[in-house]
Amino acid sequence: MSTKKNIILSGAAALVVAASILAVAIFSGVSLLPNANTTTNTTTSSRAPGTLSVLLTDPPHVPLGVTKVYIAYSNLAVHVSEAGNQSGWTLLKSGGSIELLSTVDVSQTISSVKIAAGEYNLLRFNISSAQVTYNGKNYTAFVPRSALIVPIVGGIEVNASKPSATIINIQPTVYNIGSASNPEFMIRHWAKAFPVPSSQVTEEEEQEGHRLSLIGKAWWTDVLERFTSNAVITSANLTPTSLSLTVKDTGSQSTKLRLVVVSPLATPLMAAEHDRPPAVLFGSAIFIVLPNATLLPIQKYILAAHQQGVGAEDVVTALASGGYNLTAGASATLSYKGTITLGFNLHIVQPLQGGQSIVPGQQYLVSVLGDEALASQVVVAGQ
Repeated sequence: MSTKKNIILSGAAALVVAASILAVAIFSGVSLLPNANTTTNTTTSSRAPGTLSVLLTDPPHVPLGVTKVYIAYSNLAVHVSEAGNQSGWTLLKSGGSIELLSTVDVSQTISSVKIAAGEYNLLRFNISSAQVTYNGKNYTAFVPRSALIVPIVGGIEVNASKPSATIINIQPTVYNIGSASNPEFMIRHWAKAFPVPSSQVTEEEEQEGHRLSLIGKAWWTDVLERFTSNAVITSANLTPTSLSLTVKDTGSQSTKLRLVVVSPLATPLMAAEHDRPPAVLFGSAIFIVLPNATLLPIQKYILAAHQQGVGAEDVVTALASGGYNLTAGASATLSYKGTITLGFNLHIVQPLQGGQSIVPGQQYLVSVLGDEALASQVVVAGQ
């Protein structure tokens, strides 16, 4: 397996997708992400097929007044290990819907089908629409990135000898970026999947729609303790020539901060654009987090590596192995001084032209990404 594939399967899913898209786009103009609307059925072996059940649970973050969060999803698929990202996908379910707040500390089976025996490492689905109930009224919520590639930590083996199940831990954050009287909602999401011990997969779990309380389940408690880290942005300041944010690790284990992303909110949330989300990464200012807690624009890092003859695969490796180590309970201030440009030209001959500047008074979403960590805050840019 190549270095790049090892990184993609390692676990820092949001980091790897972002870094991979940027690195490969700069070097070749080709995205690593597969087309979320096409699925290839791939036979993995001649062994008898087994049943794979997909469960979903959701620890959401919602503002006061939000009582329900509905999502409609489509093209749920699973990916066989060792296959390329553009192939090896098997469709599990064409679509469905779920109310996420009803899955707090509860799992719900969203698919259970027979598939070819083999080892699987990724899930994929689209969030086709979202709706939020706020103070008793329903509002359409904007989803900037509708396609999710979800790594299955450690992979999962499917065969006829034992039941197999994986649980998606999807963690959306709902933002009201409007006001109490004129609300406007956006959902940012992050997800990871984990194998369910075969001894815990009952016939009921193999029934689509089945719900199971996760409270007191030792295997789930172990997953949360080993793979969940909590990071919050306690303060953030943004101007056209500076960025500073303080991040606190509120969990019980250390986490490594890797990327900071600044995305504009005003344009994509205009009513006419709700069904045409922007290319969030390419319309954003993206910084890598250095070990000394300073920030460096990622396109400068990638272009410098390109000029030095470093390949895209090595750039992605370096991005995934760097970062700032934030210990449990500690806080760190990440900072950058210099002109901040949103977006970049994909052509190496004119790499930094065509971007937009930070506009004082406009709203931006500042997000920090790391190993098992994702935190965001809406910030009004200053002078």
